[in-house]
Amino acid sequence: MKKVKVITICLLCQVAVFAQWNTERILTIGQNALYFEDYVLSIQYFNQVIKIKPYLAEPYLNRAIAKIQLGDYQGADQDCSEAIKINPFLPQAYYARGFARKKMNFFTEATADFTKALEFSPNSLYLLMNRMDARDRNKDYTGALSDLDTYLKLSPKTYSLYYEKGRIQLELKDTLAAEKTFNQFIQKDSINFLGWSARAILRMEKNDKDGALKDYTEAIKRNTTYEGDYINRGILNVEKKNYNQALSDYNNAIKIDKNNALAYYNRGLLRANLGDNNNALTDLTTVLKLDSSNNEALLRKAMLESTIGDFRNSIKDYKAIIGKFHYFIPAYVGIAEAEESLGNKKVSFQYRQLAYNIEKNKDYINRKNKETIQATNKTAKNVQQSTTGRKTDLFNRFAAQDIENTETESKYSEETRGAVQDKYTDVINERNFVLTYYAKADEIRRTNIYYPALDEYNKEKKLSSVLKITNNELSLTAELVNGHFEAINNISNQLAKDNNDPDIYFNRSLEFAMVQDFNSAIEDLNKAILLRPNFMLAYFCRANIRFKLLDYIKNTADQTNKGVVESTKEKNKKISVEKQSMFDVEMMMRDYDKVNALNPDFSFAYFNKANVLCTQKDFSTAISNYTKSIEIDPEFAEAYFNRGLTYLFVGEDAKGLADLSKAGELGIYKSYNLIQRFKK
Repeated sequence: MKKVKVITICLLCQVAVFAQWNTERILTIGQNALYFEDYVLSIQYFNQVIKIKPYLAEPYLNRAIAKIQLGDYQGADQDCSEAIKINPFLPQAYYARGFARKKMNFFTEATADFTKALEFSPNSLYLLMNRMDARDRNKDYTGALSDLDTYLKLSPKTYSLYYEKGRIQLELKDTLAAEKTFNQFIQKDSINFLGWSARAILRMEKNDKDGALKDYTEAIKRNTTYEGDYINRGILNVEKKNYNQALSDYNNAIKIDKNNALAYYNRGLLRANLGDNNNALTDLTTVLKLDSSNNEALLRKAMLESTIGDFRNSIKDYKAIIGKFHYFIPAYVGIAEAEESLGNKKVSFQYRQLAYNIEKNKDYINRKNKETIQATNKTAKNVQQSTTGRKTDLFNRFAAQDIENTETESKYSEETRGAVQDKYTDVINERNFVLTYYAKADEIRRTNIYYPALDEYNKEKKLSSVLKITNNELSLTAELVNGHFEAINNISNQLAKDNNDPDIYFNRSLEFAMVQDFNSAIEDLNKAILLRPNFMLAYFCRANIRFKLLDYIKNTADQTNKGVVESTKEKNKKISVEKQSMFDVEMMMRDYDKVNALNPDFSFAYFNKANVLCTQKDFSTAISNYTKSIEIDPEFAEAYFNRGLTYLFVGEDAKGLADLSKAGELGIYKSYNLIQRFKK
């Protein structure tokens, strides 16, 4: 609470110093911070607007969005309720509250909120998708199907929803309707593995094993990402005595999910049946590490240990089974045989006698307990989990993170250990390099981030802190936010005394950029450049900030009506935004060109320029600029990575894979995952 108070006081000081900082501008800057994932900072801006104008609904709504991103769903619910109280005709507030309530498993209330929002925006695909998901989770399958049918009428080419429809029909036990839906899915989108995968499960349930095998093969040909397709095809191949193919299937399932106990279990059984006992034992041990309750694996492990002569561990495992199943005869017999092999005939006899007594009284025991363990192949019975969660973006760009399923990032230990090529990565360019005070350290990559001109400028100590080059910026903590606002105040006092010093304007522009006030930052950079026309660092910063501002404006415009059937007015607005963005891109390119005219060896300007060119789909010129940055720094890992992706995009696979290989060698280990995927 103390941190929040300090920042609030500082913001109040800012408003006092800068009269032009009206609530509308503070709100806009807060939205900038929200877009660039500075959630803590954005909340402070929205707090300030609420303090000044508590009767506005928008800051409550925006603060709710930030809280959703931070996992504070209850706080988001309260803020949305306040926004609705102020303005009950704000569909986004119902949407956000519904989203928060859905995350808290209040599905009935979430459905009501999405329904209310749909009254204002009946053609919103986002709202329909979210309500369908809420109804599905609430087991209101009939309502969910109704929403799906409406969605398909509005967007008939969203073929993946046929998968969702079939999955829900299976929940209703309507297998005939589900099969018909999956057939439709395959007819409309035969290149998508989901339809083949889903229909294969149905065919297995109908005992149409040949049909299921064909469907699984088709799903796998289409690069399925569902390990269950490989597991189930492996089982079918075992039944057909195609053991090598089955083993390959289980291996591939494990490549997709190294923690899939079912894949290890089935592979262990197959290896045991083929006489590969030691590897089978390794697999079953892995199963028990992943799932200690797997009694079938424990039984099979005990039997294998006895087979290879590891009688003591076999006895230990059999006793563990007896601890769970007191009347399980095979465990007593197994211990008796193991003890006999160890020469303990008396103990062996005792266990055989126990087994005999259980068998003799089995009718009485069976009335009280039914204990059976069967070590047989297990099928991945369910179709894949719903893909709906990936489609439920919160309005605009702000998709709520699935906190409970998100692993904490580790820069050193786990991320770069093991088979890094199996760690899934998105196909997306490395980000622009910027000048900032804060950067996440990455000791693995070999890109040279030292630049003499920047080092000389830092030595002059004209800035608030040491300036660094990075493409891995840090979000600000509450303490840092406070410090930057204080710095803006102090620098503004300096400018009141001396407004002809370009370094002071440059310093304040960096501070404005830190708190996401991009317009103020650009104004200060304009003044710095006017006073010093050869100020290379200022040109570079201005281009980068323009890129961020353009990214925010363009994506906000794109996402505001995403998921809604466009009207003529919305199309015209989109055209207007596109024209403005073309002008902004031209201004950016001029700044980067000026940087390289002043400092031809500054590789990061060529890299950033190439990234901008990629957004404009000018891939040939982008490749030339990436190449130029590599010529300056032959170990520019990010340039190899981005050029590799660009080569792959234009169909020059050999060059692309070579670049990704080089990027991996230089420390961008996610390259290896992409290499594996593109080679398939």
